[in-house]
Amino acid sequence: NVSRRMAMKMMAQGDIKPKPRWDRAAMARHLDDHNHKTRDGLKELFKDDLYRPRYNLRLDEERQLAYDRLKRVCESKLFSVRDFWTNPRNIFAAHEACGLANGSLSTKLTVQFNLFGGTILKLGTKFHHDLLLDNIDSFQSVGCFGLTELGYGNNAVEMETTATYDPKTEEFVINTPSVLAQKYWITNGAIHAHYCVVFARLILPDGTNEGLHGFLVQIRDHDTLAVRPGCKVWDMGYKIGLNGIDNAALHFENVRVPRTHLLDATSTVAPDGTFRSKVRDESKRRRKRFLVLADQLLSGRVCIASMVLGSLKMTLATSVRYAASRLAVGPKGNSDTPILKYQLQRNAMMPMIATTYALNFALSYVQKRYAEQSQKDATEVVVLCCAIKPLVTWHADEVANRCRERCGGQGFLAANRFGEAIVGAHAGITAEGDNRVIMQKVAKELLARADKSAVARHIAFSYLPSAAQRSWNHHRSGAVVDRAWLTELFAWRERYRTNDLAAALRSRTQSEKKSLFEAWMLNESDRIQAMAMAFAEAVALQSFAKAIDRADPSLKPVLSKLFSLHALSRVKRDIGFFTMTGALSPAQVGEINTAVSVLCEELGSSALDLTESFGVPEWMHHAPIAQDWKAYNLNENNGELDDQGYRGRTCIIASKL
Repeated sequence: NVSRRMAMKMMAQGDIKPKPRWDRAAMARHLDDHNHKTRDGLKELFKDDLYRPRYNLRLDEERQLAYDRLKRVCESKLFSVRDFWTNPRNIFAAHEACGLANGSLSTKLTVQFNLFGGTILKLGTKFHHDLLLDNIDSFQSVGCFGLTELGYGNNAVEMETTATYDPKTEEFVINTPSVLAQKYWITNGAIHAHYCVVFARLILPDGTNEGLHGFLVQIRDHDTLAVRPGCKVWDMGYKIGLNGIDNAALHFENVRVPRTHLLDATSTVAPDGTFRSKVRDESKRRRKRFLVLADQLLSGRVCIASMVLGSLKMTLATSVRYAASRLAVGPKGNSDTPILKYQLQRNAMMPMIATTYALNFALSYVQKRYAEQSQKDATEVVVLCCAIKPLVTWHADEVANRCRERCGGQGFLAANRFGEAIVGAHAGITAEGDNRVIMQKVAKELLARADKSAVARHIAFSYLPSAAQRSWNHHRSGAVVDRAWLTELFAWRERYRTNDLAAALRSRTQSEKKSLFEAWMLNESDRIQAMAMAFAEAVALQSFAKAIDRADPSLKPVLSKLFSLHALSRVKRDIGFFTMTGALSPAQVGEINTAVSVLCEELGSSALDLTESFGVPEWMHHAPIAQDWKAYNLNENNGELDDQGYRGRTCIIASKL
């Protein structure tokens, strides 16, 4: 062991903390602008040693740990599946708080409360509510969500699982007719779930296929967890991460469920087999009916964005703490300069911090719109929910990978949690709809409301000489950091991208005589993705601008700088478009590059304040590099966090920042 004198000296160095430049608690409240009781209550709960990360675990131990953690969360009674009726944002707040703690915990949470519980709530009726809602809240009844099949992910209406009604016994008979029809990647299914909401084709006695409906199927005995007759459960085993989640492939062979287990809020089957539905749909595949049933995927996208936001905040906070404390070469060749002072580090970290603030405000806006939606704005809310998940999860992927890189070898140590962040981001990118695919839905919905006269003008405009087009598109500015100018630039890009895609599709289908499918899927993918991203980023920027307007005056200066850095960083990523169209001149591009460098330098000195303002409590900073990483390495630790002697202080020395 290292001598006590050396240990005390190292501890003393880490006790000197920088003085905050603003009220961090006020900034945290501005970021987390709703359901503070739930957020604070969960963070307090996470003090328990149960939530300390553990790494050298067997698969069964890791799964049990995730189960125990979620059970403890449920026992807190800080939120309920019924909140989807009264306060949906409370569910979203719980997801973000759990995202700070652990990815397996938050994933099991979203399946239990959103996909399973929310579906029972919204598609079920009083019988199902009385049977399950209380037990869902208490975790006495564990559920899973059986939509995805091995052969059918995004094209859900083609799914093969059948539920054939037998009027003699008043039961539905559930069957998996082929290998492609097995329910796949079913979270909670391998070990813990008692019930599954199985989406299957409802087949009437006369053979009529009424399309996909949800059925409540008990797959395990409630007391013994023995798999029920006719149900086959295959454990999918190890994944690249998130192994606390027990994923399964499910098969059904003549599994009979009572008629009452049809989730019948929209469709009913009478004892004699008479079918009635509130959703009129005469199409062959009953696609419209399925879209109504799949509503939980909409809130699920907001849930995923919320929990991933929690994870990426933790990643940034950890990385900045380490950058502020890791000393490297200084002007005289000594290791006396925090790497956070280097331009290389600031240029990498500060735009990501700025974008995190932007997406935090954007997600809060989408959560509010979801909670307050009506029939009038339902389609717009669908678009917003589809757009926010890709924005947040792609950003989380960048944050996790870039921060891992900027933390060097420490980023490879599991205890520093970058691996969790990377796989969590990738899971979010794919779950509840592949990001690229749901961005196609964003584009499709936006095209449906495109201004036809604006599209016609865009087409006519395209016949002008390129110099004239560029001159017309040019956005003059006094200062490239100006908030109003940047907001209009993003709004213009959204309009241009929308009109350009509409014009391109018209040309493909009318002039080139291609089918819409061919034009959409084989020719114009780049325009589709660019148009959806332009919309999403414009919404995020507008949300950020409104958040600045309602902020406390003491917070507005730094928020304004973050706004400019975020916006200009996004402009740089699409600089080819802005210069090609003439929206920006070469001189303006130079001004933007300079402004980004200046903002990274100015905000770099506040990096620690910005990430500490995320409101992550000290006891949730488990990563050694976020605490006293020198003390952590005083003795052999095998990469585990059993010895907590490194906690409660950091290696940051204020005078060096």
